[in-house]
Amino acid sequence: MRHPDWQRRFAAFGRARAAMPFAWGANDCCTFAAAAVEALTGEDPMSTIPPYDGAMEAGRMVEEGGGLKPLADSFLGASVTPSMAAVGDIVLVVNAGRQMLAVCNGTNVLAPGETGVAVLGMETAIAAWKI
Repeated sequence: MRHPDWQRRFAAFGRARAAMPFAWGANDCCTFAAAAVEALTGEDPMSTIPPYDGAMEAGRMVEEGGGLKPLADSFLGASVTPSMAAVGDIVLVVNAGRQMLAVCNGTNVLAPGETGVAVLGMETAIAAWKI
């Protein structure tokens, strides 16, 4: 359940991540999405995941979870069609041929980029999770 002041918390999340560079285990797509969920709800969906700091460890986590969508399903519940995504919901997008988790900001999706938040179009979304 979202905090009553989730909009303020979501804005603070966006400001905190705006210039944060991509980093495995700290600001990759999974930790970015989990931080957004925690900002809105106070609950970290990745709290049971051991820390990791590299692409191989992240890939192993995703592989052991059956893929990115099944892994996200296990933490966030059943996915919905992307057209149902609203501000703060988590979305699975395809960017440069790779799947990644991102956060809906209403009209676009936000994801961790090399030097800060990357903005992608909602047309890249293939699944979503209501938060």
